[in-house]
This record gives sequence, structure tokens and C-alpha cells, in this order.
Amino acid sequence: MPGISFICDFKEDLRNKENLILQSLDSLIHFEHYKKDILINEKSYFLGCTLYDGYPMTSFENDNFIMYIEGKIYNNNYSIIERKLIKLAQCIYEEEISIEQLKMWLLDTDGEFIIIIVNKRTNEISLINDAFGLLPLYFIKLDHQIILSREIRFITNLTGSKDFDRMALAQYLLFGYALGKRTLIKNISRVRPATLIKINLNSRKIDIIKIHEFNVQEKEYEKVDIEENTKNLIGLFSEACNKRACSYDDYSIILSLSGGLDSRAVGACLKKNDIRFSGVSYLDSCKRAKDDVEIAAQLAKVFKIDWSLFELENPKDTDILKLLKIKNGQNHLGMSFILSFLDRIKERYGSKIIYFTGVGGGILKPEMRLSKKLRNINELIDFVIKENHVFKLERVSSLTRLKENEIINELKDHFLSYPEKDYSQKYVHFLVYELDFKWALEGEDRNRFYYWSVAPFYSIPFFNYIINCPDNQISEYKLYRLFLSGMYPDVLAIDYANWNAPISSIKAFLIKLYHKSPSSIRSVVRRALKPDKSIAHADANLVSSFKKQINNCEAVNKYLSIPYVSSILKHCNRHQIESIFTLTSIIEDFECGTTSINSDNRK
Repeated sequence: MPGISFICDFKEDLRNKENLILQSLDSLIHFEHYKKDILINEKSYFLGCTLYDGYPMTSFENDNFIMYIEGKIYNNNYSIIERKLIKLAQCIYEEEISIEQLKMWLLDTDGEFIIIIVNKRTNEISLINDAFGLLPLYFIKLDHQIILSREIRFITNLTGSKDFDRMALAQYLLFGYALGKRTLIKNISRVRPATLIKINLNSRKIDIIKIHEFNVQEKEYEKVDIEENTKNLIGLFSEACNKRACSYDDYSIILSLSGGLDSRAVGACLKKNDIRFSGVSYLDSCKRAKDDVEIAAQLAKVFKIDWSLFELENPKDTDILKLLKIKNGQNHLGMSFILSFLDRIKERYGSKIIYFTGVGGGILKPEMRLSKKLRNINELIDFVIKENHVFKLERVSSLTRLKENEIINELKDHFLSYPEKDYSQKYVHFLVYELDFKWALEGEDRNRFYYWSVAPFYSIPFFNYIINCPDNQISEYKLYRLFLSGMYPDVLAIDYANWNAPISSIKAFLIKLYHKSPSSIRSVVRRALKPDKSIAHADANLVSSFKKQINNCEAVNKYLSIPYVSSILKHCNRHQIESIFTLTSIIEDFECGTTSINSDNRK
């Protein structure tokens, strides 16, 4: 993975294990055009990175501090960013850290970044990430050591820690991702958004401090009328798109264009602001994206842009292995087909591109704001599982050999830790911090293996404004319609792929009725409006590799019930098989050091 890897050890001289560290860094060089760079190599701490030409890695230095920034800050020009970083360093290294000042700094700093600050005078090192944790970062903290990296594999290579977290496996099978700071590997955690890690080399102390967590229950703009809120949102979104588009000189803007609302909203904003861009879409081998492609083509005509369609074949085993190695199970292997899409974009447009996506746009949709009232934690848990499960709870329990109440109690403790008091708003928090941050953002980060990828919906000012808008304005797509109309009204006449009808033509009372109806009825309505034309079963070669894993790798049976897996396999849909296959593949890779994914299967 492009990005930083850091080690601090209070006992051992890291220079004595330099070869192992560099070998671990070499394991993150997944493509020929990658290179590694050693930024700091001291007795007690090491900072290195892997990157390609154009990947954003910047450094600043003055008499007091050395600062490294991975990623982008979009607020200001270079000199102002430097002043902001100095202000950040001063906030961190005051005699007593002001959490409120750091919070204000983060909420005033729009971008995707990880910042490392070395205090030359006090022998301290600090690391802070952005308010969304847009660049996933993982760590392990031991008695005398902390290791952080953008790739889990770097940590496991150094520690040899490859035991899997059974609860994380259960949550992955339940939802498709582990919750909170959990990763699939035991004792390796994901750094939460807006986190400060402060290391004092003199006192041998490591502090991990949560600076901020968004509370989606607070509605500051509840009394502002919908027209004014829409106008303000359009202004903030325009600023976000402009700053991201201008973040590199002489780079092409490429928009991932689908038949949904979110990518067209980004396109509408780019057009409104006279930003030149091209569109790209894909048609998968199973033709599941056929409706999206037809609508994307119509949108491209409305936008009057260059548009490229890439027809994809079934993923090769080399693609599956590549995704396994670069994301270590954090992006499920059913997405391996997308790698050829990313490759072909690069072949078509070159490497000097900024890749825009509509990730994060769900926050504008009524699906993320509940019309029903959840009265207690049990209702919340039941609703979360019912609406978001991959496997039903009883199957997850049988697969992992964890009792249902163990899984439920873990969910209860985790959901109660959310800052919202209202249980319906806790559900919105779940969708943002778990579904979006763990599912969507890991996919967004996968794109950065190829070129810089941005999601303007995750602009801090925009996001902070939209979560403070009242739910009744977001219901029935009222605000989303005004948002699109205010930027580029022609897109309203184009079908919304989820409905096979334009969003402007859907009657408000039908939408309201739909969102208030039980999930079983909504499922029937969705199938009627948009029949599922996809193949229900997973690729035969994938299933073949999967069966080899469960038969040949004893470690798989250590974590998953192989007899139960075998008994339900023929009843699983594509997504369920791909989810289990992701887990068995990463278990086999880490525990056995081999793979049953046979590259001779797909040529």
C-alpha cells in the first residue's frame, strides 16, 4: 500500500533489525513502479514509506519540528498549510494538550491525511489523522513498542502475530466488515478517525487520544428553511470539488460515473464550476451493471463529456491474489474484478489523474435517516442486523462457534459507546462509521494503489453541514432533488438506477410509504422496479479454490466450522460465498503461508 510505516521501540536498537524492517517494507511494493523511501532511521524509531510518482508525501522542517504529511490538505496554499501545521504542532506540544483546540483544528482542515510530527527539542513523536480516517491506518501496541502502518501485512511480518480475532470474523460474516477499531488480526487495531498518538521517548509513554467523533443527533440547522440549506450545501460542495480538482497541476479529472445519484451529483458540481472532466464506467462480465451503464451514457451526453466504457471479464486468479495481498481482507475478494477496471483507466488516461467518486453521498439520502423510532438498544441491534446482514446471526454463530449472545453483547457495548442518545440516530452513526468508513473507504483506498482518489462528499465543511440538517428535509429526497437541480437541473430527468425512473418523477407519498414500510415489503418493491439479473452463484473456479482451502488448510478449521461451511455452501448466494472465501483466503495466506488460488484456472 502506498503510505507510511512506523516503528518505535523503547528497548531494542532498531538498527540491529534493519534488514527485517526493510524486507517488511519491500513486501508492500506491489507494483513495478512503486519504490520505498526511508524517512527516519534512528535507534528508537523508524519511519519509512512506499509510494509511486505523484503519490502525495510532503515534509516540512523548522528549528523545533520535523513534519511529514501523507495525503492532501485542501484548505490553503503551501505556505498557509505550513503555518497550519506549525499551529497543530504547538497545540500538541503545549504543556497540557488542549483537546478542544485540536478538535477545532481538525474540523477546520479539509483533506485526507496522516501527519507525523517529531519534536526535536523534547524527543517526542506524534501522529494524527483526519476527522474521517480517510487513509486507513493500523497499529499494534505492546509494552515497549508500537508499530503503525498503512498495511496490516507490514505489522504481521515484524511481530509474527497472525492469530485471527474471532469476534472480528463473526462481525465480518454478519456485516461484511469488523466494527470499531477491530481488524481481522488479533491485537492489531485500526486507528480510529480523529486520533492523536503521542509518544514520549524519554518517559517511554504512549498515549492514544480520541480527539473527536461526529454526533449525528445534533441538528444545528433544523430551523433553517430547506432552500437556504440547499444553497449553503451547494456552496460547500462546490468549494470541495474545486479544491480537490486544483490539488495537482496538469492532472486530468476522471469521474467514476454510475447510474446512481451520488456520482451524477459530483458531475453536476464539476459542470457547474466549469471544471473539465472525463467519465468512466464499467460493465462487469455478469452484466449486473447494465442499467448503470445505460444511464451513465445518458449522463455523459447531458454533461457533454468524454466517456469511456470498459467491458470487463471474469477476474483472473492473479487479480484475486493481488487484492488479497494489497488489502489483506479489508476489501472483500468479490471486488477483485475492479482491478482490471482501474488498470484500464490508467492505460487510457495515464497516471496523472485525480479519480473522483461519489462515495459518501448516502448521507443525503432518506435511507440513512429513519422514519421509525427505535426505543432501546435491543430494537437497535435487531434493526441493524435485519437491514445489514450478510449471513443471519444463527449462521454466523454456527460458522464461528461463538454463541449468539456473545456476538449480541459485543454489539450492545459497541453501539452504546456511540455519542448519540437517540437510538434511531445511533443507527445513522452505524451507517456512517461502520458501513461507510469500513466498507466504502477501504474500497476508496484500494483505488489509491493506482492513482489519487477523492470523495468530495467527505469534505469536512460539507459533511458537518449535512448531518446538522433536519431529517424531514432529507426525507422523500426533497433536499437531494433541490441539491441536484441547483447545480445542473438536466440530470433530474435521467433515470435513477435504483428505481428505473427519474428522481423527479417519483411521487413523494410513494417514497414516504416505501421508506416507512417493513424491509420485506421494500425488498419486493425493489425487485419489481429493478429485477436482479445477476447470476446467483459464485464463479466455479472461485468455489473450486474455496473447497481446496477448507479441505487442505487446517488453520481454517481453527476459526471456522468446516463441517458447517460444507453443509450450507450450496445454499449460499454469491456475496455470502465471496465473504467466506475472503476469510478463508486470508487465513490460509497468513497462517499457512500458501494459497489454493490456482493461477492456472483463469488465463
